[in-house]
Amino acid sequence: MKKNILIVGASGSIGHEFTKHYDLERNVEKIFALSRRNKDFDSKKIHPVIFDYNKDETFEDLIDALNNQPINTIIIATGLLHNKDVSPEKSVNNISVLGLNQLFHVNVFGPMLLIKKLLPLIKQSTLVKIIFLTARVGSITDNKLGGWYSYRSSKAALNMMIRTLSIELQRIKKENIVIGMHPGTVDSNLSKPFLKNVNHQILSPKESVAHMVKVIHRIKPEDSGNCFDIKGNVIDP
Repeated sequence: MKKNILIVGASGSIGHEFTKHYDLERNVEKIFALSRRNKDFDSKKIHPVIFDYNKDETFEDLIDALNNQPINTIIIATGLLHNKDVSPEKSVNNISVLGLNQLFHVNVFGPMLLIKKLLPLIKQSTLVKIIFLTARVGSITDNKLGGWYSYRSSKAALNMMIRTLSIELQRIKKENIVIGMHPGTVDSNLSKPFLKNVNHQILSPKESVAHMVKVIHRIKPEDSGNCFDIKGNVIDP
């Protein structure tokens, strides 16, 4: 049976690679590619949809834009670590309301409000896989370096949302799956300013997506609620 895929952040480095990957899969009928900017894709299978966490009207128009069709796989590939106004904090002295608000809005509030809006379509589907891109630094037990207060905290909050959503959706259908995926350290706009300090493997977006797709394909309902790395290992909470 052919499936419909929804990718949020399709204009970003990783989201774009997810979109290209699923375009080549024969059992995919439609790909709804959500992004803040209109991006042209040379494929009849891909349907671009303008969507922005900061604009309420894009939430309201979303179901119509998706033609009320059931969705089988949702990949939320959005995330914020820094921009012109905020940077990862080295000390508690660097924490600001602006930084906390922006990172929690993009990394937690926006994705969860999106799932709330998509709930009618999720309930229509035979089963659903929902994949949130998270980060290993959201693990409380793995935090050995400190710093990056807003980003770490927003990803930890997202991981709790993932676990809680997984419980609710399996009450609707026990086959539903909700997981977090750590994409590894990827050469992308999000991580580029910090790559010079990295002493482990840096992946291209294409390499990262290839690893993640393998994990996504083999996860089972009993895996729901967990966060995984690109090797398929569960990341400690």
